[in-house]
Amino acid sequence: MTEPPAAPNKVRIFIADDHELLRAGLRRLVEQHPDWEVSGEASEGDGVAELVRQQKPDVVILDVALPGASGLAIAAEISKTSPTVATLIYTGDDDPAVIHAAFEAGAKSFILKTEERHHLIAAIEALARHKPYLTPDVAEILLASQFRTDKTQELTVREREIVRLICEGKSNQEVANLLDISTRTVEVHRASVMRKLQLDAFADLVRYAIRHKLVKP
Repeated sequence: MTEPPAAPNKVRIFIADDHELLRAGLRRLVEQHPDWEVSGEASEGDGVAELVRQQKPDVVILDVALPGASGLAIAAEISKTSPTVATLIYTGDDDPAVIHAAFEAGAKSFILKTEERHHLIAAIEALARHKPYLTPDVAEILLASQFRTDKTQELTVREREIVRLICEGKSNQEVANLLDISTRTVEVHRASVMRKLQLDAFADLVRYAIRHKLVKP
């Protein structure tokens, strides 16, 4: 008698989001699919990369804003310690800088929480086949960036150093002490950086620095 073929292994999915109702909705979505299963969940960022390393899911659905650790930093850590795991960023933040930073951190897909459900399903299906998935809006943002001038090259070595320290949370005084320069010099360099990069706010500088790999996410 010929034995029936073995059932294919289910796609194992890890969910990391701090909103309980959203996690429950994602869990239901996964459980409704006959070939998917939830391998684990997390409501905080701390320890997610290690859980993923231990559990070895196929796909991680990861929010950007998690208590305890940045979703972008977690994505980068997963890419480093669990390179076979596909990360899907699932967030409400549609900032192009965040989208760029997510893919630079190793994410394979970026789905906004406002997108229709079929995009999320299609993304999981693609990632399970080791294929990236882009929605039309995300693809347009990534493509548009290829035609923009990278102003990073206009920064001096000292300005890059100051950007890195400031984005790591150092105050102007701390930067001055570390580089053995005056606080006024730090302020002048900082103003020069903002002018060259055509940025208005500190948050814009942080996103720019992450996107252009001046600092690690």
